[in-house]
Amino acid sequence: MKKIPSLEILLASAALLYGCGSAENGQTAAEAGDPDAAAGNPELVQPSEWWQVHPRPVYETLEKVGTYQDWFDVYRLTEGTYAIYEPNQFEEAISYLVEGSDRAALIDTGNGIGDLSTVAGALTALPVSVVLTHEHYDHVAGAWLFDHITAYDNAASLARMAEGRSNESLQQYVTDDYLWKPLPEGWDPSTWTIPPIYPHELVTDGDIIDLGGRTLEVIYTPGHSPGSMSLLDPVHRLLFTGDHFFPGPLYAYPEDVVLEDYIASNLLLVDRLDEYDWVLSGHNDPWVSSEVIPRVSQAFETILSGGGEYSEGDGLRRYRFDGFDVLIRADMVEG
Repeated sequence: MKKIPSLEILLASAALLYGCGSAENGQTAAEAGDPDAAAGNPELVQPSEWWQVHPRPVYETLEKVGTYQDWFDVYRLTEGTYAIYEPNQFEEAISYLVEGSDRAALIDTGNGIGDLSTVAGALTALPVSVVLTHEHYDHVAGAWLFDHITAYDNAASLARMAEGRSNESLQQYVTDDYLWKPLPEGWDPSTWTIPPIYPHELVTDGDIIDLGGRTLEVIYTPGHSPGSMSLLDPVHRLLFTGDHFFPGPLYAYPEDVVLEDYIASNLLLVDRLDEYDWVLSGHNDPWVSSEVIPRVSQAFETILSGGGEYSEGDGLRRYRFDGFDVLIRADMVEG
């Protein structure tokens, strides 16, 4: 891993970040780079009553620590492992606080609504470093609240983070379509921005993040985005996947998705299946059995061979599988 003093030179190639979506719903098709699909069949991507999935049954099986700022629901998954869940907004982002003996890692930082640093401070007395699984807004938005940020060493990903987000570009995420409960008291959406993010430390495949008595191995898993990585906790047998996998619609059609890379990354995780039991994803459900990972590979094999059941609207297809869906353009299948 390496330290970096400045990334301003990457700004010229930066593009807007876009979010990753949520469970049986997902981000709007326009947000994901396909406005025609959204115009033709918005329900295919974002059901109008998406909040009907709540409460998700998995959370009844987990130990709830508390609710903070009437926005963040916190659950203890193992000793020293916390899921910080934002159920009130469509993205249903999940961040994870992982404690070692020397410091804690905050894996992803949600969409920037509320004050995540206060939540982290309430959960641990250790110094907290941010580790970003990838560059999309609903994972990086709270990173600026912390003193140390680690990200994958990928030029396109770093360029997007260096761009930041304006208040105007974020307003779509706090409309009535995206919210089903009030915003945190004292949090003002009219001042909401994501400042440019310049990670203090870069990692590459195989690097080890040492928290003191607990490590996270970096596994490069591009496909969902250029800078996507997963993190393996070998002792607790946990795999943090960011948005490579989450139990909802997997986005195979946005412009920064490289389908070949995504499929290859998933096969890599299949090859390492004997090293983890649980998948801790970036949205919806923080505790998914690892057996789902091989089924993702099987799903893409089914789709690309012309099989599978799907709904379709304006060239976008939603294939449904057990525990997840796949959103993909028809031309990607038929071409």
